[in-house]
Amino acid sequence: MSNQPTSSRTALLLAFAAVYLIWGSTYLGIRFAIESMPPLLMAGSRYTLAGAVLYGVMRLRGEPAPTWRGWGVALLIGICLLAFGNGGVTLGEQYIPSGLAALLVATVPMFLALLAGGAE
Repeated sequence: MSNQPTSSRTALLLAFAAVYLIWGSTYLGIRFAIESMPPLLMAGSRYTLAGAVLYGVMRLRGEPAPTWRGWGVALLIGICLLAFGNGGVTLGEQYIPSGLAALLVATVPMFLALLAGGAE
């Protein structure tokens, strides 16, 4: 017999563990970071650093620079993420525990699915 199902199951469990640890620690990291700097400055700095690293990796792999339209779309997405997504979480973590913030964010897909189901 092959151990394919066992190795697949192990890989799946390790992947879930990585997601839970990395994703969950993000909210704890936000909690620690906003104790020493303003929430939106922290979130903006985080996005700027991540964008610079991703841009550098993209260019090192030989990808062409984005077009002006591509930069505009990226700017719009970044503003939305900072204003409505992660920026809202960083502001909220000033008032609620990081675990509760993570739990609330985790329920968003469920609510979107429920709302989409009601639109049919």
